Amino acid sequence: MWTPSETSSIMQMKPKYKIKSPVDSIIIDLILDHFNIQSMTGKRETITGDEFESLCVEAELLYFNQVMITEEPGVA
Repeated sequence: MWTPSETSSIMQMKPKYKIKSPVDSIIIDLILDHFNIQSMTGKRETITGDEFESLCVEAELLYFNQVMITEEPGVA
């Protein structure tokens, strides 16, 4: 267990990496959901390359749908 001062310093640490794109956070959420579903159904938490590719495509579609709904259209 950490002491209160260690906990305080950990909470104030800056993250090493920033998420580079909004799609990355969607991919992370989908991967976590994938693993949580496997865990709750008693399966071993794994992900194949094909499953990962599928999650990336799904994340891209979710992102574009979100952008199309929430962003103002551009004028050329």
